[in-house]
Amino acid sequence: AHTLLSFSPSVFFIALLPPIIFNSGYHMRRDMFFRHIKPICLFACLGTVASAVSIALLLFVVVDSGWTGDFKPTFTELLTFGGLISATDPVSTLAVFQSKRVD
Repeated sequence: AHTLLSFSPSVFFIALLPPIIFNSGYHMRRDMFFRHIKPICLFACLGTVASAVSIALLLFVVVDSGWTGDFKPTFTELLTFGGLISATDPVSTLAVFQSKRVD
């Protein structure tokens, strides 16, 4: 069932997303960024770790309850998965910042 108009996710991630991110970084106020670099890095690191651990703990409860059947990943594997999916989407973050007029 081919549709008249189709959009491949790989086109978005390879062709459209990099210019959007580059444009946002290029037009960023560098003085504000470097003035607040320590809290930015702190929140980025702590937020990613907290998100990864939260996801791993939630998945551990799901696995421990038996909902996954015979699939029993280790806690290290769950932490790895949590770290992989806990990255923040920069496009949605920038959209929220622009709607709230955050500089």
